[in-house]
Amino acid sequence: MANNFATRVADSYFFRTNPVISKLAGVQDTDADVSCTYAGIARKLLYFMGMVVIGIILCMILSYIPAGGAAFTEEGMPISAVGSAVLIVTFIMFLISPFLAVFIRPTIPVTGAMFCFSTGYVMTWAAMTFGQEYRSSILLAVILTMIIVSTLGFMYFTGKVRVTEKLRTVLTSLILCSFLTGFVVFILALIPATRPFVTSLRANMLINIGGSVLYVIIASLFLLVDFDTIRRAVDDGLPKKYEWWASFGLAFSVIWLFFKILELLSKLKKFNKK
Repeated sequence: MANNFATRVADSYFFRTNPVISKLAGVQDTDADVSCTYAGIARKLLYFMGMVVIGIILCMILSYIPAGGAAFTEEGMPISAVGSAVLIVTFIMFLISPFLAVFIRPTIPVTGAMFCFSTGYVMTWAAMTFGQEYRSSILLAVILTMIIVSTLGFMYFTGKVRVTEKLRTVLTSLILCSFLTGFVVFILALIPATRPFVTSLRANMLINIGGSVLYVIIASLFLLVDFDTIRRAVDDGLPKKYEWWASFGLAFSVIWLFFKILELLSKLKKFNKK
């Protein structure tokens, strides 16, 4: 299913705290003349989010190209040769661009934009391919993501919530525990004696929904950590080039939160159908 496919791919990147933001927290560099500003970070964040929108629009435009000579089909829906070629390129872009952005940080203005563009394209293709049910899930996930990000941003920057070292430690521990739990479950699924137990756990929708709710909460709280790191970057006067790190890091976290909300909505739909 489109939602499960997308969230499995996303989890390969987002199993821990944002790697771009976490690296930014350790930077020791100042430039009193040209330093990071909230306005500069906000403009670059809009640039990355704009690339997501461009990916969505391009996918919608290409969907109207006649499918004669389609390269392949998905769920009985023909895809034009042009559309299939662009899909393959954007999916490869979706897979590799985050790694390039994290490990070759001067390329973030380009590789970060590639990731955001490909995310918008791939998710829109999934929604249009797998039907109205998933289109409505994606739209609702976008709305909920915007509400959560706006609310947490307001609460943090108005001083209603604070990020302490204890909170950072707890969140990191939760992520590590969830990752280790997933690894143990994977190992148990390979053992014939424990495989039925793992299968029953995976079939239990209440457990699955509870896990997704926990991930949404963790992803939301990590946004607070990102906001705190960005505030420190501005207050410490880091050079303006780090605005790209901060803005892409925040975009990265927002996309992670979107995927986790989308996964939760997908599971809720399945549960309601039973």
